[in-house]
Amino acid sequence: MIRVVSTVAALENDAVASFAVFAEHSNFTAAAAQLRISQPALHVKIAKLSAAVGMPLYERVGRGLRLTPAGEALAAYGRDQRARAEQLVGELTGVTLPVTVVAGRGAFRWVLADGLAALAAGGAGLRVLVADRPGALDAVQAGRADLAVVGFDPPPTSLPSRLLREDPHVLLMPAGHPLSRRRRLRVRDLAGLQLVAPPTGRPHRLALERSREQAGVSWQVVAEADGWDLQAQFVAVGLGVAVVNGCVPPPPGTVAAPVIDLPRVGYWVTWRPGRGSWVAAAARTLTRAATR
Repeated sequence: MIRVVSTVAALENDAVASFAVFAEHSNFTAAAAQLRISQPALHVKIAKLSAAVGMPLYERVGRGLRLTPAGEALAAYGRDQRARAEQLVGELTGVTLPVTVVAGRGAFRWVLADGLAALAAGGAGLRVLVADRPGALDAVQAGRADLAVVGFDPPPTSLPSRLLREDPHVLLMPAGHPLSRRRRLRVRDLAGLQLVAPPTGRPHRLALERSREQAGVSWQVVAEADGWDLQAQFVAVGLGVAVVNGCVPPPPGTVAAPVIDLPRVGYWVTWRPGRGSWVAAAARTLTRAATR
């Protein structure tokens, strides 16, 4: 019990905040300069923290430093502490806190535009980070971002989340394409088409391949493009057709028809447990805007 009490006491002082700054840099010189303390003083703070938790918080890799799993967890805890302190100060002073949102480029363009505008209209400062699904979830879990928006599969159950919206998959094609007059399509209708597809291994590409195998059809991938916008652009210039999210507006000269036996594309907003009521409120704002 004494060991637990002493460890908790060690985590309640400013050494945790100092370690969170060190974690951002993984460099004692840069972190000490930001904290305006000497490098030896920072070394002592982190050494005492390491002794308190009973395990190393960082390790040397070549000429650099890398956080251990315990260090990653402690850094996230320190970022959460700072966020809660900022929330308290904001509530006392009436200042609306900024929100850091991380998502993919397509989500920012077609799913979050109205939500970000609503947050800004409410007085929240915004900082956006662009990342793929693993990077977005990592940024939230590590406390580097307040909210992440991810698509296709729900976030891990360890993170609170809200479903923002669901859209059908659509086949985007030139206006004169043989399928352009069809009001809806099935995967089997895509047999033999020249397809603009995401790179191999991406969630969207994997979903397409699974559906193709189940339908027993084949198509030819004539171009690979990372992102709904680039795929749509390739269709517009005549490289082929593409299966994209139904939230993507067809470029001039193209039309879209839903592929009804492909699963709908879901987007979720997620955050760290206990991050703060203002983060959950921002998630609600994004949800209301996305479902209008």
